[in-house]
Amino acid sequence: MEKLVEKAKTKENGATEEIIDKFKYLIFKEASRYHIPGFELEDLVQHGYLSVIKAIDMYKLGSNSFNGYCINAIRMNFKALLKGQIKHFREVPNNEMLDFDTFGDYEFTLEDEVIAYDEVKKLSIALDKLAPLERDIVERYYVLDQSLGEIACDSDKSYHQFARIKRKALEKLRALM
Repeated sequence: MEKLVEKAKTKENGATEEIIDKFKYLIFKEASRYHIPGFELEDLVQHGYLSVIKAIDMYKLGSNSFNGYCINAIRMNFKALLKGQIKHFREVPNNEMLDFDTFGDYEFTLEDEVIAYDEVKKLSIALDKLAPLERDIVERYYVLDQSLGEIACDSDKSYHQFARIKRKALEKLRALM
């Protein structure tokens, strides 16, 4: 495998594709485990392929087992994508698309603002459909940054009751959005 990685690093024909082919079943398996808003399965699979290409580029020959390095890179990149730590780059008319460091700080585009506006509008409509107590708990917890303990102190309900109400309200919001 080390020789194949070396060939891929020197851009030898077919070497990168051969490495991707060795990891494609893992990529499909990992991609099917995640449900990320705005991403279809095909998008996640493409992200897995990019993870392999990036792993090839970043791997130091002779340092360790490439298989373990690449498997870890695929899994970590899916987790990072889920956490929102990796920015989703739009189509870029640039051949250096895989070099993530060249983009520097990401600035919001008009498309990002439109998407954010639509999401906020959906959330507002969904919040209006919650019961008054549920909405109050969600707003105090997420907007006013109060803990459930603080919210419970202002009421005759217990902390656990508020935790259950908050969980159910979030489930309703997910279903409504």
